[in-house]
Amino acid sequence: MLNITELAANKIKEIMVDQNKENSYLRIYVAGVGCSGPNFGMALDDSKTDDDIIIEENGITAVADQRFAPYLEGAVIDYIESEQGSGFEIKSPFESDCGSCCSGCRG
Repeated sequence: MLNITELAANKIKEIMVDQNKENSYLRIYVAGVGCSGPNFGMALDDSKTDDDIIIEENGITAVADQRFAPYLEGAVIDYIESEQGSGFEIKSPFESDCGSCCSGCRG
């Protein structure tokens, strides 16, 4: 299902401690689906619903609406550090390699 790298899990735990939300869930959601794939978002959430799936990975309990389960299959949450900055990245096998439908991909 969803994979959370060890680095991402450690950063999520740091944020949970900083925000006094150690008992919260990591909610993963799909903010929209474009021609280049799903646009994911994530937030700390104090509750889950009956419609949620639960994913345990590297000490993080993530939840997502079961409608989004197909998009999460094989997805990876990572924490990227580069010269341009740092932050979380959610990669999905549903993402297009070419950017978007307007990018003029050629195969």
